[in-house]
Amino acid sequence: MHLFLIITAIIIATVNGQEHFPPVAYNVACVTQGFHSGHQAIDIGSYGGKRVDLFAIWDGTVTATCNGAGDFDRNRCGDCGNYVKIRHNTVDVLYCHLASGSLTVSPGQRVARAQKVGVMGTSGLSTGVHLHVQVTEINGGQARDIRTRLGLNGWPTC
Repeated sequence: MHLFLIITAIIIATVNGQEHFPPVAYNVACVTQGFHSGHQAIDIGSYGGKRVDLFAIWDGTVTATCNGAGDFDRNRCGDCGNYVKIRHNTVDVLYCHLASGSLTVSPGQRVARAQKVGVMGTSGLSTGVHLHVQVTEINGGQARDIRTRLGLNGWPTC
């Protein structure tokens, strides 16, 4: 069983010839809130509220960050809290609620698939440690569910 969990944590999804890496390992987290009209992203919470590493889904460029907000602090970086936004081939991916001081990237920096970008936290408008991950089409600006748009659907529902 333990070996199976390790293997599922590194499964890469392939959609339209693009290989995607999960932003949070599948074996350490579950979906706490899905994508719907009132929540155009998904929330992924770690088991036991642990602050786990977050990763770039594929090669891209960091377009924006905010850092320095403490737990539940909305003043410094807004409702998203500490965040990283990465532009990939056809989508922008926004990672929200990161732990203060955990960002490992900066605006303008190129990132590689599976590169660590920060650590899950609870900054901004948050009720506990989790990742709010939002995928937006570059062409047209439509929000998409990361699980169906990028084939990253290995997290169970909590």
